Amino acid sequence: MDILDCYGAEIDALGDLAGDFDYLSTVEREAWIAHQWTELAEAMGWSEELAEAFDRIRYSRLGMAQSTAIALAAFRSVAQRDQESQANADRARVREQALMTLAGRSGHVWRVEVDAASLPSGVCSGASAPKRPLRVGRPVSAPSKPVDPSARSTSAASTSGGREQLKPQRVFLADVGPSYFWDPAPRVLHYRPGCGQQAPLRLSLGTFPWVYGHRLQAPAPGALWRSFGERLPAALGLEIAASLWHPRGNLRQDGREVVSHWRHWRSTTSELVAAIPESSDDPLSSGCLARSGHVLETCKGQGQLVGLNGPRGFICADAYNFIHRRFAAFFAMRRALLRAQKKLSRELRALVDANPDPCLRQHLNLTLAAKAGA
Repeated sequence: MDILDCYGAEIDALGDLAGDFDYLSTVEREAWIAHQWTELAEAMGWSEELAEAFDRIRYSRLGMAQSTAIALAAFRSVAQRDQESQANADRARVREQALMTLAGRSGHVWRVEVDAASLPSGVCSGASAPKRPLRVGRPVSAPSKPVDPSARSTSAASTSGGREQLKPQRVFLADVGPSYFWDPAPRVLHYRPGCGQQAPLRLSLGTFPWVYGHRLQAPAPGALWRSFGERLPAALGLEIAASLWHPRGNLRQDGREVVSHWRHWRSTTSELVAAIPESSDDPLSSGCLARSGHVLETCKGQGQLVGLNGPRGFICADAYNFIHRRFAAFFAMRRALLRAQKKLSRELRALVDANPDPCLRQHLNLTLAAKAGA
C-alpha cells in the first residue's frame, strides 16, 4: 500500500511526476525545492533571473537552503518592471488586498471561492459609476480571443471636471461558468453593467499563474497582474502558490480540497488527452503534440500554440503540463512529510494537529477525539 493511497490510488503515481526525496535529508530536500523553483521560472519566463540569483548563493555558507527567499526576491524584481499606469494604480491595490485576505485562509488556499463583497476592497477598481437597472436575459458575449480585463482600461475612461476617471472594473475574471477547475456557480448570472461585483471570486492559487479554469492559454492570467510601486500582486500570488509545496504551507492545507480539484481537472480533461496519440520512439513524427504519462510533448517552442480543445475552452500544452506538475509537487511534499512523520519538528506536528485532513491524522495517529482528551 502506497503512503498516499488514503487520497486515492492514483495520487502516489502523480506525486512521482515531481520526483521523490527524503525530507530529513537537507541536501535532498533543498535540491528538490530548488528544482521546483527552476521548473516554475522556466514556465513563467524568468529562468535567467532565477539562474543568476541561484549562482550567487550556490557556494555560499547556507547554499541552496536560501533558495526560496532568493527566488521570491528575484521574481519581485521581475514583477516590479511591469508597472501599472497611474490611472490604473487602484487595480494593483485591490488585487493585492484580496490576495492578502485569501492568504489568511491558511488551510484553504489551493482553490478559493468567496463572495466578492466579503473582501475588504471587493474586486472592483476605478471610480464609482451610477447604478443602472438590471437587464435580465441578455447573455454575456464571449470575446473572440482571451482578454485580460486590464486591456479595457482606456475604453472605460470617462472625464469628470477635466480629470480622467475609470469606470469600475473587475480586477479578477469571473470564473462562474463550467470550467476545467469549477462546476457552474449555483446562481444564474444575468448581464449587469459595471464591474460584476455580484459574481463570486474564484481563484486556483495552487496552480498560479493559471488561476482561472476557463483561461488556460498563454500568457497565464496571473502573469498579467501588474505592479504599482511596492504593490506586487503577482509576486504575492506566487508566494502563496509556492507555500503549498513547502513544508509549513503544505501541512496547513487540507489535502481533500486538492484531491477534489485534481479529480475535477482529470474528469474534464481525460477524454481530450485520450484523443492525443501516445509518444513513441519518434514522439512527434505525426505532428507537434503527443502524450507521455501525465504530460504532453510538443515540438520545441510550440507549447503555447498547441494543446487540447474542448467544450470548456482551449488548454495550451504548457498550461496543461504546468498544472499537472503543481498538483504533483503538492503531493510529493505531502508524501515526504508523511514518511518523516516520527521526526517532524514540534512546529510541523502542531500544524498537523490543527489540520482536519483525515489522511494526515490517520498516518500521524492524531484524531480530533484524542486532541479533545489531551
